[in-house]
Amino acid sequence: MHPPPTPPASREIHNVALLDLTGAQAASALDGVTRISNVATILVPVSLLPKLSSIPMHHVAATIPIPDGRRVRVMAGQITLSGEALARGSDQADDVLVVAGQLVITSPVSQVGNTELVVLGQAIAPAGSESALGAALTRLSGGVVYYPYVEGVTTRLLSGSSISGEALANLTGQPTDILLATGLLVVTSPVSALGFQQVVAIGHLVVPKDTPAEFVGKMQSMTGQLTSYTAPPRFFDGKDHFSAGFFELFDEPITLVLDGSFSFDQDVAPQLLRKAVAGIVLDGKIRAPRQLVPMLQVLCIARDGKIESFDDPE
Repeated sequence: MHPPPTPPASREIHNVALLDLTGAQAASALDGVTRISNVATILVPVSLLPKLSSIPMHHVAATIPIPDGRRVRVMAGQITLSGEALARGSDQADDVLVVAGQLVITSPVSQVGNTELVVLGQAIAPAGSESALGAALTRLSGGVVYYPYVEGVTTRLLSGSSISGEALANLTGQPTDILLATGLLVVTSPVSALGFQQVVAIGHLVVPKDTPAEFVGKMQSMTGQLTSYTAPPRFFDGKDHFSAGFFELFDEPITLVLDGSFSFDQDVAPQLLRKAVAGIVLDGKIRAPRQLVPMLQVLCIARDGKIESFDDPE
């Protein structure tokens, strides 16, 4: 008499950005799984959907069914492709291309060689790509931004969030070049020469107050604001917490540029913040004591996001 088979050990899948169940071992990948939590996106073959649906899930942002038999190509992070690369696609006409992150396209898209294009993030493409890209996108979570494009020009990508005024002279390039910043852009010093046809930022574009009007006319923010500062900028990216001690260290006011999620300590008084900060540029979220919220709102010269108190619900 044979003993009964041992059931698979129970386990939990959690804290995963992308759970790809489309591989060769997909059928057994869910064996013994009792819970799925804190997962941004699940790619699952249609035939495996019933099994996946039977598992309790918590904080799963998106589930994307993939037709059986399709080959899935996954790219993660900030992905830069030309329009020609998307037109060529791959040797499999029914591939599904999944980009988990930001997709930046550097030349117009005339067609997409893959049957399906899924972007789990933001897509940035040159004007003129609207029809082909719109037809190919079957799923998009972060929106599409179309930036100005002129045939024959060179698009120079800037993945950082700041650039000096001197670098805008573009001494190694051509005056027809376009500078494209894929997020917020801060020009950290005076601009005496502009060697680009256009300077385009997807997020806020922040320049010194004395930037010549003819230069400002060639600068554009696609989803944020074009604004100027008088006090020197201090840039913070990601996640941070500010206490009174930080602001007490400055002899002169600063411009606080915040890209991400930030909080302010209970000991930061509104009067101290007004003395130390001339302006705030926000792309993200600030949480602070309720008595500090009005001052933060007053100081914001450009804002894309939220300012809320600690006692507001998350």
